[in-house]
Amino acid sequence: MESNLDHVPSKSILDRPLPDNVPTIRICRSCNTTFSNDEEYFVAFLGSVLAGSTDPDQQVIERAEKALRNNDRLRQEIEAQFRVEEDADGNGWTTFVPNILRVQNVIVKNARGHVLFEHGQPARGEPVRVAIQPIPVLQPEAVDAFEHIDYGPGWPEVGSRLMTRLITGEDMRPDGWVIVQPDVYRFAVVDDGQFTVRTVIREYLATEVIWDH
Repeated sequence: MESNLDHVPSKSILDRPLPDNVPTIRICRSCNTTFSNDEEYFVAFLGSVLAGSTDPDQQVIERAEKALRNNDRLRQEIEAQFRVEEDADGNGWTTFVPNILRVQNVIVKNARGHVLFEHGQPARGEPVRVAIQPIPVLQPEAVDAFEHIDYGPGWPEVGSRLMTRLITGEDMRPDGWVIVQPDVYRFAVVDDGQFTVRTVIREYLATEVIWDH
């Protein structure tokens, strides 16, 4: 089976220049290419949400600007997913309703990659939980619970990347989050009988993917 190296997270999520510490894993080439369209959609949608517009000139994410400028069909798709709501007083606001299956494809793909890189073993089968929420809509107690990372009393497998991080603190904050790119992407992988992968993207989107093993 032909394979190639893939970045974890997908490099489309990160700003240029890429950090030196972006993990890479070996993945089936044909499997990897099937995610390309969903990754483009995800970064363009997230960029549009953060900018409040699909206008390429207003984007804060470089890859979103490029995708929206070069792909009219994608821009129209995302524009159709914006909703204008009004309260009883006529005050309006915009909500964003993504194609959640496409977003999940990207989040779960990256979560699998994090498990493989950090623990040296695959997350097999379908996850038992996939949660994707904008941080601003979460209650403070939910944010506190999500931000709390507990690796437990046990030590990970000798030679695993997580073992190295816990001993040396490499790329890891004192609270247990691994920083790939400040204010752009951070993650944590916990093995407590389940693999739990949490990510924070652009300090806006909180995700959690869990597998039994």
